[in-house]
Amino acid sequence: MSQKKENQTKEQPEKVEKKTTPEEEKKKQEKKELNPDKFLDLAKIINREDDVTNLKPVLYRHILKIASRNEVDDKYHILFLYEPNDSIQQGMVDRIYNAIPDDNKKPILLVIHNHGGRIEPAYLISKTCKELSPHFVVAIPRKAKSAATLLALGGNEIHMGPMSELGPIDPQFAGLPALGISSSLESIAKIVCKYPESSSMFSEFMKEKLDLRILGYFERVSESAQQYAIRLLAGKELNLEANDVAHKLVYEYKDHSFVIDKEEARELLGDVIKINTPEYKFSNDIHKFLNEVNIILSIFNKKSLSIVGSPKDFIFADKKEETD
Repeated sequence: MSQKKENQTKEQPEKVEKKTTPEEEKKKQEKKELNPDKFLDLAKIINREDDVTNLKPVLYRHILKIASRNEVDDKYHILFLYEPNDSIQQGMVDRIYNAIPDDNKKPILLVIHNHGGRIEPAYLISKTCKELSPHFVVAIPRKAKSAATLLALGGNEIHMGPMSELGPIDPQFAGLPALGISSSLESIAKIVCKYPESSSMFSEFMKEKLDLRILGYFERVSESAQQYAIRLLAGKELNLEANDVAHKLVYEYKDHSFVIDKEEARELLGDVIKINTPEYKFSNDIHKFLNEVNIILSIFNKKSLSIVGSPKDFIFADKKEETD
């Protein structure tokens, strides 16, 4: 070795390995061993973070793990409308749209867990997923009610299981059904027919309380919901005509919370409904995981978690009561 190289070697400082304390070693080992599939381990993972947003990487990795073990990760481009607390709103359209790659060639698998909301954004989300994928697939681990049911109708396949629910397409205003006023008027008319002497009382009441313009608007919104449903059902092989399915979903169920289970859904939609498939199993495993996350966040952080868009698009919000 030359003198110059020998001097350079001597001048290089020796690398000193940083020693970790026993406490750091314990935390490092615990981090390796914790399994998010186990509730108590998941609670430890969540509680060790002061800022819940720091949970995003570990939650995302576990969602990918669930997709891999259910063998849907390579088959689909996976999206979520997993929002158990808030209604479908216009901003969700952009979140879903931005989560679809420009060059997407994969079928889209959209996991829906939602109680409903505005019909216009629900229709646009469904239409967008149909247009930007060769095959649009929906999986429902628990609830896809009202506007979320409308959204699901755009799917070439709707995957359901024992706990899955669709529901009547029942637009709501301030928590009240759009068709509620007309139903109330029908009830009043029956009472008046039975008790004619009550007609003047009801006449005065409606004169003061009822704006007929609102009644007309609510009726038109319900008609629009039916038209959107017919558009999304077009071209599908159904057990009934698309017009009949849409009319039944909008007008023939009397309760917003009515459970349309997998059997009744198949009676309406035929082979569009797929039962107890790997896609449903994936969505059910996802729901179990995210529901446990939400239970823990609710207890210790007073927060709730939702995902709208890609599996990375987590939304942490202050806890609100879940809406049926």
